[in-house]
Amino acid sequence: MIHPSGRPRVPFQRRNPLNNRSSNQDGPPPELKTVHKPTPKECTEVKGIIGKATNFPPEIVDIVMDFAEYWACSISSIDYSVTSSKQLSIRGGTENENALLLRTEPLGLTTWHPDDQDSWRVAAPPYKLVEEYPRKKLERFVEGPPSTLDHPFRKIVFDIVSRDQGWSHELTTHHTYRSSWTWFDAGIDRFDKGHALEHTGTSEPEASSSSDSTGSDKGPTTAAIRPVWPPLKKHSSEYDHALHATADHKIQCHRIAEQDFQHHRIEWLYTDNIDPESSAGQELDSIGRGSATGNGDFLNNLKVGDMVTVWGRARFPGWVNIIQKVQVEVYWAL
Repeated sequence: MIHPSGRPRVPFQRRNPLNNRSSNQDGPPPELKTVHKPTPKECTEVKGIIGKATNFPPEIVDIVMDFAEYWACSISSIDYSVTSSKQLSIRGGTENENALLLRTEPLGLTTWHPDDQDSWRVAAPPYKLVEEYPRKKLERFVEGPPSTLDHPFRKIVFDIVSRDQGWSHELTTHHTYRSSWTWFDAGIDRFDKGHALEHTGTSEPEASSSSDSTGSDKGPTTAAIRPVWPPLKKHSSEYDHALHATADHKIQCHRIAEQDFQHHRIEWLYTDNIDPESSAGQELDSIGRGSATGNGDFLNNLKVGDMVTVWGRARFPGWVNIIQKVQVEVYWAL
């Protein structure tokens, strides 16, 4: 099978996400010290070793690496248990019922770092993405040779330690995921080429690239970050946060009315192929996931330089999303 970019693609046997479903347990995530998470440098070195030892052409080496799932890994996390309050609470029915919890560093850009930590920690300004930052310019921030794949991202692992308020008047839903109004969504941010921006008082800022005026481009800054999802309201510079969880972005909701913290570990693979309308899709919903998160679309639509975001949600007074830790691992093929 040949990928549109010209590189052979591994004919994986597709795996059912239900065979690797969310794990639910009390307490913090276990320390998986035996699991190796390669850096881009290590992946490049291993590719070189295989090529020299076998005399395989680069395309075959890529297939071997992909089949072995020897993918570069980046990890982003936030731990509220080390703060003075020991947790973060998102309360439904308040102006803070939608909270950005975490943003991964730009995928694949291992040498890019935020220039403004304050802006990095908050939601991107609600401005429309006008023009995507050119991939060739983003690849200057790639350690080693960039991937030849248009969509090289293979797996995302979400580790979330959290719970709801611990009670509910609807007794029939206790200890199930039915009618849970506290959950987590996965979003996407992307760099806008017109990143030297000044707000003019209109609904959107005027875009102007720093390379246009200086003749050089030092790369994107945090001011260039724009939301791809969650979407924006039409004709308004505001996020359009849905009342209900969306089936294609919902990472996980809580088991209702449990006092102990729950640990959910959720894996999304680019080879997932569950039809959200099928019985398997409904089973995803029954274990607290979005029914359309098992089809691989989220990963297959990611681009180099994208940032995965995790949003915490709560709806209606009385519902509280109480969070201790969120961690995201992203794996990609070089």
